[in-house]
Amino acid sequence: MLIVFVCIALALCGLALMVAWRRLSLTPPDAVGLSASAGSRAVQPNPAESVPASAPVAVPPGSPLPSPAASVAPPAPPESAAPASANTPPAPAGPVQRVRAALRRYLWWATVVTVACFGTALLWSLPASRLVMRVLALTSPHAEGSHTEAEALVGTISVDGTLSLLIFGVLPNAFLSAVLFALIHRWLPRGWLGGLIFGLLLLVVAAPIDDPLRARNPDFAFLGPGWLAVLLFTVLVLGHGMLLAAVFGWYSRRLPLRPARPWLAYAPLLAAVVYLPIGVLLLIGAGATALGALIAPAVGRWWVSRSVALAGRIALALLTLLALPGFITAVITIIAR
Repeated sequence: MLIVFVCIALALCGLALMVAWRRLSLTPPDAVGLSASAGSRAVQPNPAESVPASAPVAVPPGSPLPSPAASVAPPAPPESAAPASANTPPAPAGPVQRVRAALRRYLWWATVVTVACFGTALLWSLPASRLVMRVLALTSPHAEGSHTEAEALVGTISVDGTLSLLIFGVLPNAFLSAVLFALIHRWLPRGWLGGLIFGLLLLVVAAPIDDPLRARNPDFAFLGPGWLAVLLFTVLVLGHGMLLAAVFGWYSRRLPLRPARPWLAYAPLLAAVVYLPIGVLLLIGAGATALGALIAPAVGRWWVSRSVALAGRIALALLTLLALPGFITAVITIIAR
């Protein structure tokens, strides 16, 4: 019973964060840097405009009047060090500098993804999953003592079962969804609406294939009613998407690209070391990033271009339409059991 109370407290905390951070959006480090630099350029006065061109000039009596050109301040010399575009930061020239800059950005993204993964898993996905299973066990008294597909005992919430669910179910799905959100967040609306749409994508596309709405799951044969299971798992998946977007938005604004204390700023990556599969995937990603910076340095800028964003939105819409019949079939099958 203690685990149930803890799960309720964690789920309520996750729900409160969804509401408190609903307007926050994932902010990449380049966007923060560009906005700050643009603001600093906007407040700097122009030396050529410090004296109006039409200001009168005092002339001693008996002196000839100056020509109009003399009263106009000469134009300021062009700044040779200014970048070619105000919206595009200059790219490092050498391969070593490119790799170093790419790895620095990758370290930022890996830290934000890790925080979003573990935060969403511990504050929503895990406790909400346990509570859904508990509710379905209460509404299915005839299934008391049965074993689920994952060899869990219906009606019993144990520490071992909760840890197994976290390690083998919740964390892998949370990590994959966090990586996917980081890749396609520019294709989604900002704030809570982007998290809701991302949750809908997970619900329609992924849930009928790899749980929790897999129609062939034998647990739905004795856990129900089916409509209640569909409703609860729908809330679970949509809440996962909304909290994931909220944590991304909150933490991305608090982690600088060049932190003053790197050991403290990147401490969340220790969680990936504890959970070895995520740590291995992050190391593979670091190697791929370094290799990409050497052989294809323009891929990053191409991925964040407007044309790719438009094509990505169209692809998501088509993917949802293609997966919608399978989702509807899975829901009908579960309810009919």
